[in-house]
Amino acid sequence: MSTEKRDEQVRLVNQEITEEYARVIPHTKKPKILICTPEVTELPEGMGNAANLVSAKGGGLGDISASLIRYLNDNKNYELHVVLPKYDNKIKKFAAITNEQIDRLAIVLSGRGIHLVNDSAFSYISNPYQEHKIHTSIRRALAFQRFIINDLLDWVKPDVVHCNDWMTALVPAAAKVKGIKSLFTLHNIFTEKKTLMDIELSGIKPMEFAHLLYFENFPGNIHENWQQNFTSNKIDFTASAILAADYFNTVSKTFLQELVENYFDDIVPPSIYHMIKQKYDQGRAFGILNAPGDSVNPRVMGNIINFNKHNMAELKPENKILFQQQMGLTEDPDIPLFFWPSRLYFQKSPDLIVDHAVYFTRKYKMQLAVVANGDEKIEKQLQKLSRLHPDRIAFKNFDEVLSNLGKAGADFILMPSRYEPCGLPQMEAPRFATLPVVRATGGLKDTVEQLDPDQNKGNGFLFEIADKAGLEYGIRSAIQFYALPRETKIAQLQRIMSESKRTFNLQKTAEQYLEVYDKMIAENSNHS
Repeated sequence: MSTEKRDEQVRLVNQEITEEYARVIPHTKKPKILICTPEVTELPEGMGNAANLVSAKGGGLGDISASLIRYLNDNKNYELHVVLPKYDNKIKKFAAITNEQIDRLAIVLSGRGIHLVNDSAFSYISNPYQEHKIHTSIRRALAFQRFIINDLLDWVKPDVVHCNDWMTALVPAAAKVKGIKSLFTLHNIFTEKKTLMDIELSGIKPMEFAHLLYFENFPGNIHENWQQNFTSNKIDFTASAILAADYFNTVSKTFLQELVENYFDDIVPPSIYHMIKQKYDQGRAFGILNAPGDSVNPRVMGNIINFNKHNMAELKPENKILFQQQMGLTEDPDIPLFFWPSRLYFQKSPDLIVDHAVYFTRKYKMQLAVVANGDEKIEKQLQKLSRLHPDRIAFKNFDEVLSNLGKAGADFILMPSRYEPCGLPQMEAPRFATLPVVRATGGLKDTVEQLDPDQNKGNGFLFEIADKAGLEYGIRSAIQFYALPRETKIAQLQRIMSESKRTFNLQKTAEQYLEVYDKMIAENSNHS
């Protein structure tokens, strides 16, 4: 066959593939958005009854994913697609259905834009971040991304793919080589590293987008030097996502600024810092504040004595007594009650509580209640403290119902974080007339203003340094407010309850993400 005939045959084959692909892929005049998330609190009712069976929450990402999906679904300006793992065990807890029915569920939901990744990596866990000896977190992340990269990007052909955290970090690079715009949202500082071979063995073909990945050691021309990099030169997942994504965002403005200014050089790897700084300098990095869900509302939330700002002064103390009873604390409606609402991780500074709880509760007339899990050493120390000082210090393992009661019954919450990408409790608690005591960092700084009753402004108490003196300043400020005349306190708490829902809500958050989607869609149109 002559060169001319072969070239013509290749041209005809390519043309046929392009035309057939255009016929096979569903078309719509609406731009397509694909949201990739390892967790979601709930799916909207408009996606069908079967969608109610799909839920897996590990943190704030599940809430913001649910919100975005709901607002996009209601918006009607986009064709929405969502991809998340199929957590078989979680579904079985919601409904007594067989494995066969669960597999059929995935097919049914795919027709509604909900794409469940059917892989054994997700079959035996109920929590997105649950430890598993065989199916490790990196194994699950690769299985999740394999389906997105190998199948979904071509089948859906989205205009925008929205990737969340390191578990979706390879997708922006794969999307870029397919001409698909991407947004990468960083919810927390974490990354994983794997070689090209590791990724290849997971079923993904990384050489197709290797030039867009961030390697530990600069590989030069990776397509020419792939052999010497294939088995030893590791790829930084999060840095790769930021590098390849068209836009990048954190979940608060101050946290982004802190990252750009390298506040946390002992925590943030240089690879991630350099990529964030690069995206910021390009004008393609920004902060979008998360917000609590609409169901976080003292008027409707279950398992508490419901109240609103008008009857808060009478009914909130009843929640306080109920919480004190369940925690085993001395029942006293008049003692300031501080509640710890966060996981017991280094980031949150639980050591400040453990090391100084006795000092604070002796020096100030106050109680401290902790409902949380995390670092086993911290848990054991809190158990000991609660045994030795049961009248003023209480600890119980995390329970969502008990934690919600704590927000409704406590007077203050404590969040002395070393760093905080966003945080939700400091925005949730004021809806219950429970005021935050926080370190001025990240999302905490963006959402808490020093309370000044004389000026009728503010919603909590801030301190600058995550140490004993800093935390004591915050606690002392809170107790001084608690000692004010009852009428003054009630007026401030009623104001804060009203303002908190208006100021921090998921609709505002979702609208900002939609603006970014529209910007990327417009860029696509300009280049087409």
